[in-house]
Amino acid sequence: MKTASEIQKERTKELEEKANALIRKCNTATLTSINEKGYPRTCLLSVAKAEGFSDIYFVTSKRSDINGKVTHFEKNPKASVCYFLEGDSVTLIGNVEFIEDRELQEAVWNETDRRFFKKGVDDPKFRLIKFHTVEATFWIEGKFRTCKYR
Repeated sequence: MKTASEIQKERTKELEEKANALIRKCNTATLTSINEKGYPRTCLLSVAKAEGFSDIYFVTSKRSDINGKVTHFEKNPKASVCYFLEGDSVTLIGNVEFIEDRELQEAVWNETDRRFFKKGVDDPKFRLIKFHTVEATFWIEGKFRTCKYR
């Protein structure tokens, strides 16, 4: 007979698998930064690459030294990402880091981004950011759970 803890772990694993499936179907997500006045600022972005709900990559632009998500993340790496599809959602809390690895930048590069970055990954405004999850809240098929990660 399974313990209550084992049952909870199985249920969590099932929700995590469903969350990853939801994310594979979504090519956009919201990304929230904290602006220069301490308020949350949410943007809708195309997902460049997602390793399930754990690590998500976005291509964005450094257009201003005063405001904008890149400037926000330079000052405060705390962020939130949210996916929504057909009544189900995955809300993530975590941290953003800037990816300088040229090979990874080229791997996630999408030629349609050339309209924003004329010089591709060499464009001085081009930034690849990686969001890493530390907490996830799942609302999938009417089941709700918040989990912490490292």
